[in-house]
Amino acid sequence: MEKKLFDFRLIGVGLLFLIDFNINTLDFLPDFIGFALIYAGIGKTFCVNENFAKAKKYIHYFFVFSALKLIWNVFYLISGTSAFESLILSDNLALLLATAFTIAELCFCIAVFTNIIKGLEIFFQIGDKITYEKKSGAVILILKAFFVLKFILTAVMYIPELLTEINLDNLSVIFDTYLNGGIIKSMMLPPCFIIQTLAGIFLLSIAAPFFFDAAKDEELRYFIKTKINTALTGDNLFAVKQNLNSAFLFFMAGCVFFVDLTLDNINILPDFAICLFFLAGISPVLKIDPDIKNPKLNLYLAVNIFVSLLAYITGLMYRLTYINSFTGENVNLLRVLRLSSDISRHASVIIFFLIFIEFYRFIRAFQNKRLEFAARHLNKKFMPSERNLDKNKNKIITAAACAFCAKTLSVLLPRIAIVLFYHSLALVIFAVFLIRGLYLIREAVYSYYN
Repeated sequence: MEKKLFDFRLIGVGLLFLIDFNINTLDFLPDFIGFALIYAGIGKTFCVNENFAKAKKYIHYFFVFSALKLIWNVFYLISGTSAFESLILSDNLALLLATAFTIAELCFCIAVFTNIIKGLEIFFQIGDKITYEKKSGAVILILKAFFVLKFILTAVMYIPELLTEINLDNLSVIFDTYLNGGIIKSMMLPPCFIIQTLAGIFLLSIAAPFFFDAAKDEELRYFIKTKINTALTGDNLFAVKQNLNSAFLFFMAGCVFFVDLTLDNINILPDFAICLFFLAGISPVLKIDPDIKNPKLNLYLAVNIFVSLLAYITGLMYRLTYINSFTGENVNLLRVLRLSSDISRHASVIIFFLIFIEFYRFIRAFQNKRLEFAARHLNKKFMPSERNLDKNKNKIITAAACAFCAKTLSVLLPRIAIVLFYHSLALVIFAVFLIRGLYLIREAVYSYYN
């Protein structure tokens, strides 16, 4: 039971995955695994400590960031540099995104560990752990120095991509040997790798024992466990609020993927992710109210994972086949892929509209149950207008129908920039409308208990 509450050892283990052990650009210690371990290590401490709550919030943001980064990397890997040569050369998009990703990772790492150390310091002060309190200052300083060094070494690897042909020619003259971007990068890689590895080993030798020692301290562990159990026992609605927060976070993240954000006619926000996020969000809601289970919604989501995935894969295959067909070969294959992609996309959007209707009923049923609970057991008084949750139902369904029509007609739109812009803008507006609606519903449910 105690391990379910928190386990600071996992924070020390998670540090190992933040070192970035890269071989041929492949990271054998992915950062998101490290953050997942840190997330598990924090456990329930966030309910009794504001700093741990902030750390957990930043980890949530990091997971969303990691998903977007993964989508971009897969998209870029599949498409290849040749398909994006003009785009990349025009505004250095790849380099700009790589820099942005690196800066974001630096900020997330520093924010998470700063709050973790501050949270521990509060526990140390209450528990009179002077030894740990002294170590914590050195640990956070070393952590920040390592993450900054990691950022600098990563930035150094981008330098060859900033050099022009004139710069390379001048360097070749200075060193009396032929140099290009690839050669310079290969020369920089070993020292950067060695420096980061040695710095990582030093970090682990200092920071990991700090978290392991804190995890083994019986008095400190008992103190924190008692505070958590007291908080959970004192607030009977704590689990409800936490499940509700997790569920609506998944729902809002899923709405983002409704937007068709395309680069080189390839959607980098695939629709099938909506189903995955919604299924992940439904589970916490059912823990609160199992009676509102909607079999139709679950069935539609499960079916549409495969239908929308088929639409995405066939559309991607069509685009790649089209790029490589310079002399008109593979005409029959192109027709089959185009037909399969269009049909499956239309079917997917129709199922998504059915999902929207069932999801609307699911959320309203949940809200009604919570409202009735508050009125019956908490003696809350509600006006008739507050009880009429479906007063705007027709307007919402009509707006959804228009948005889904716009989405399914995208395959018929001419590939003109201004047309695609307004089409994406309409989908963005609807996605914002959905996210705002979910946020208001969540806040309304929260208000039933206040």
